[in-house]
Amino acid sequence: MVAILAGVVLALSVTSGPAVAFFSGGLFLDVQVNSPATLVARGAAVDVPLEVTCNAPDGAFVFVTVTQRSGSGVASGSTSTSVGCTGSGQQILVRVSPTSGGKTFKQGTAVVTAQAFACRANVCGNETDSETITIQR
Repeated sequence: MVAILAGVVLALSVTSGPAVAFFSGGLFLDVQVNSPATLVARGAAVDVPLEVTCNAPDGAFVFVTVTQRSGSGVASGSTSTSVGCTGSGQQILVRVSPTSGGKTFKQGTAVVTAQAFACRANVCGNETDSETITIQR
């Protein structure tokens, strides 16, 4: 619990700027966290909108973490998904549920971190975006 709280404090204290896409050896990879996210089933999950751009022939893996202050504690959860790469920006929704036994998400602000990972030929790369977003109903 202390580690999660320390992560939230660190994430909130770091100013986020525009993400810089990964480009090397013919591999292009970018992930952007968008706002607002949508509360699902009274806090049982959050649908997080992302834009993923990549050109890897086998697609990319995307890992998403949501962390939110909830009363005197923290609601957090993470998930992963795969996405096919088209070379153009794709809008996707990723559903993140709170950690089992943890607090539910609520309306308000949260920190979302998305990391995309992909490979092309002999080159692999990852790209991360972390944003403070709004969760709404």
